Amino acid sequence: MNPIALLGIFLLFFIGLAMFCKVPVAYSIGSATLAVVVAAGMKSSTICTVAFSGLDSFPLLAVPLFIFAGAIMQHSGIAHALVDLIQSIVGRLRGSLGAVTILTSAAFGILTGSCMATISCIGGIMIPEMKKKGYSDAYCSALAAASSFLGILIPPSVPGIMYGLCAGVSISAVWLSTVGPAICCIILFMLINYFRQGRREEKETTPFVLSTYAGNVGKTFIRAIPALMMPIIIFGGIYGGIFTATEAGAAAVLYGIIFYFVKRAMNKNNVDETFMNMTVHAAVSTATICILIGFSNCSGRVISMIGIAEAIKAFVTTHISSTFGFLIFANILFLICGMLIDINAAILLIVPLLLPTAVAMGVDTIHFGAIILVNLSVGFITPPFCAGRCPFSRKAHHFAPPA
Repeated sequence: MNPIALLGIFLLFFIGLAMFCKVPVAYSIGSATLAVVVAAGMKSSTICTVAFSGLDSFPLLAVPLFIFAGAIMQHSGIAHALVDLIQSIVGRLRGSLGAVTILTSAAFGILTGSCMATISCIGGIMIPEMKKKGYSDAYCSALAAASSFLGILIPPSVPGIMYGLCAGVSISAVWLSTVGPAICCIILFMLINYFRQGRREEKETTPFVLSTYAGNVGKTFIRAIPALMMPIIIFGGIYGGIFTATEAGAAAVLYGIIFYFVKRAMNKNNVDETFMNMTVHAAVSTATICILIGFSNCSGRVISMIGIAEAIKAFVTTHISSTFGFLIFANILFLICGMLIDINAAILLIVPLLLPTAVAMGVDTIHFGAIILVNLSVGFITPPFCAGRCPFSRKAHHFAPPA
């Protein structure tokens, strides 16, 4: 059967099951892959072996490790220390609560690498405060959701690991490639927040005293040192050549466990979850991603065997003559995909299809990864098929963080 026809069968089953029958994405991918295998007359006995072998990867160990480290940081009461630190720095600015939400979300994303953890912790703290200051429900929800995806662009991030594994490139290089876009997003979000909200607020009337300001910043900085040590351990170890991204995940877990039990020993009220419950939550998240990876590995192998990637490469190179045109096409495609399906699923499904074409067009694989991650992140908080609702606002629109 023609490869394009087989791709049509795959998309028909996948879209039909995932969007209309509400079957989980991982099982939709598996079912669509099985349908293609049957249609192509291939042996189905190898699916289980291929799915399992896709999980037999040392770099893949970074996923559960960073998920676990993020869960520990999320429930260790660390968000309040970050909020207090950033509030002490920018609290005198008009629109400061929105700026604190943006900056703290970025900082918390460094610790957890999870949008869900970011919006749960930072949104839970900041949205009630913003409402008291006169921010509308819809604006609070939009700001918290938009800021939460900074956790994907600022390393460590699980989608960055996924792309690194799919493309066979350095995970640390992929992480670095999205730092620039993340900084641009932070600056633009703060400018929008100022013009949308800050200009309506009255200027701070209390005289500025440098010694008082520095003292407040110094006190909150000391309390935030345990939180700030996490990125130092991770990035200092990786980019200092001490350990790999996977080993950095293990170091982050060890630090998180020590930090958690020290805080718990000092005062049980400092933590809001038991260690067992955190472990269970992290295990469930890891299992979900591993099932997705297993079935996606099967689909990637089938796509490779029946020549779909080569057919797409030939089609694109025939109809798109320039690298610039291909990049525009890729931006639009991944933006739309981010609106419709989970970020990790989109990476695992589409990267094997388009990466050969990108390489043939002369696009750097790291640059291509940055394009993919940024567009999927923006698409994931864009209607019509966002992942859910912000849980802190009754009138919230369909803005939601990735899992």
